[in-house]
Amino acid sequence: MNNIMPLAKKSLIIMVCLALFFWIFIFNWSFVFKKKVVGEVVAAERVGALTIVTNSGPINPQAFSFSVAIKDRKTGEIYMASSEDRQWAAVQKGNCVIAAYFPYPPWNMSKGSTDHNARLLRNFTTCNELPPTDSFFDSLRFFFLWI
Repeated sequence: MNNIMPLAKKSLIIMVCLALFFWIFIFNWSFVFKKKVVGEVVAAERVGALTIVTNSGPINPQAFSFSVAIKDRKTGEIYMASSEDRQWAAVQKGNCVIAAYFPYPPWNMSKGSTDHNARLLRNFTTCNELPPTDSFFDSLRFFFLWI
């Protein structure tokens, strides 16, 4: 009986750790693996603009969807994503932004390796106004999305 209790405790601890691991990495995939994109806005366009004008019924939430493309400041790569964040309505082409891009999980085969829900964190009129470097506190703020 004395040998069973330590084994049961170890098994319980392992099961709790595995459950925590799955909860963090599987169910929160997009949040854990989000990427920070800093650069010039190439496009930030409303996807369903005509729907608002022509429809007299209740407004569909997708009417506030945006298609966002940002040219990375360091690599020159253009990152694209969709977003339902209404803050993108205030962003103009040519602005310099800091945004968080959330990837679809890889097991979502139809949308794997693409991003969704681009979240605007900071908006500048030019890239010269950006802070020169990120401090440890800035990285921590980005991880937890404290603005």
